Amino acid sequence: MRTPNFLLLLAAVASAPPLLAQNLGEIRGRVFGPDGEPLPMANVYTTLNEDLFGTTTDFDGRFVLKPLDPGRYAVTVSYSSYQAVEFPGVAVTADRAAYIPDVRMKPKELEGAEIIHYRRKQIEIDDPSRMSLLAEDIAKLPTVKDPIKFMGSQFAGVTPTPNGDGLYFRGSRTENMVSFIDGIKVSGSVPRVPPSAISSVSVYTGGLPARYGDVTGGVIVIETKTYAEMLQHARMQEAERYEEPEAAD
Repeated sequence: MRTPNFLLLLAAVASAPPLLAQNLGEIRGRVFGPDGEPLPMANVYTTLNEDLFGTTTDFDGRFVLKPLDPGRYAVTVSYSSYQAVEFPGVAVTADRAAYIPDVRMKPKELEGAEIIHYRRKQIEIDDPSRMSLLAEDIAKLPTVKDPIKFMGSQFAGVTPTPNGDGLYFRGSRTENMVSFIDGIKVSGSVPRVPPSAISSVSVYTGGLPARYGDVTGGVIVIETKTYAEMLQHARMQEAERYEEPEAAD
């Protein structure tokens, strides 16, 4: 479910052939016991729309947590008699897997979980032609209301045209670029999506996957927030609005 304003945009492009209903992501990893052997049947879970969402490891200790909307997730790995391990803020982007470091469980000595901090890279080593930003990154950018300036300032190899109404992707013509919004192909100018409705933006400047057909320029992939994400954002804003100011010294 999408925001009312964005539903109007979807209606305008409904005649375009869809690529996918929605580009989702996933989290992958591997879990080992204290002896270094793969640990099957370990629990791996996160919170999805305020509900627990999880899976278990296979006989090789591997797991895949999917499908997940783009965003950040706190992932917990647990197993009876071992101390739980938590990865806060694992970043998931559209149509790809996020890999967390191998987990080696420890005997339970203390209550609570071991916290392992995870940091996402904008450019992945195995896919250098793709760059991604999540909603929390986008919200901090002063140029986000102007999609041309936003794309040109945040993604390497992307340059605004001299007249400011298009983008060059590593020298390719601006008319050769294509955008996808929630899997729907939008040709022409850079789409103007309300910043508050964006869940993630990914840009391909080369080495395009086969699913994008015969595109010869760059590709912009925009995923919008689900209804649950928009509701959570609204609640956070409401809480901040009524938060009492700190007392002056």
